[in-house]
Amino acid sequence: MRYLARAQRTSRDLIACLALCVAASVAAADGMEDHAAHHAMMAHPTPTSTSRVSYDVPAVSLRDETGEEVDLRQLLAEGRPIALNFIFTTCTTICPVMTATMLQFGRAVADDPHRPVMVSISIDPSYDSSDVLKAYAARYGAEWTFLTGSSADVLRVLRVFDAYRGSKVNHFALTLLRPSGAHEWTRVEGLTSAKELASIWQDISS
Repeated sequence: MRYLARAQRTSRDLIACLALCVAASVAAADGMEDHAAHHAMMAHPTPTSTSRVSYDVPAVSLRDETGEEVDLRQLLAEGRPIALNFIFTTCTTICPVMTATMLQFGRAVADDPHRPVMVSISIDPSYDSSDVLKAYAARYGAEWTFLTGSSADVLRVLRVFDAYRGSKVNHFALTLLRPSGAHEWTRVEGLTSAKELASIWQDISS
């Protein structure tokens, strides 16, 4: 696959976006230095790695940004193309970058007949209610599904997708892509550009 050769690529627009986000996080960090130190470090550009992984989607019910109950297995059914990531709304480092990248990725594949259903799951359900997620989505102009739920159910989802690192301050950049009918997910770890995500998507969905 061509995407396996791109592990070291980082675009100039991503670097500029990262610089702005890191500057914002430093300005907002007064009194929170120790709590945010690890997470802020994750905002620096890192090599992207990709792999193919199979997951058994757990049978949980989450809530979307409108407060509607969502059967996760049904939403992520194998017959549907999916782009999935994990964010939380009070994050000031990698999550704004990931959300902006997802937005640009969605635009890049808008005319693709195999374009994915996009989903973001909050890793901070104790704070990120449906209303909070709705406001977050509106702030970015993000017109895709944002999910929250009970702490137990969200933790179960994070563990299944190997997205749990002990707490939200250890959150890392992860995007999961799966074309329609595929059994395996393409796991993209590290901050990447929307252009590269779109290229990976074309590779795996064609």
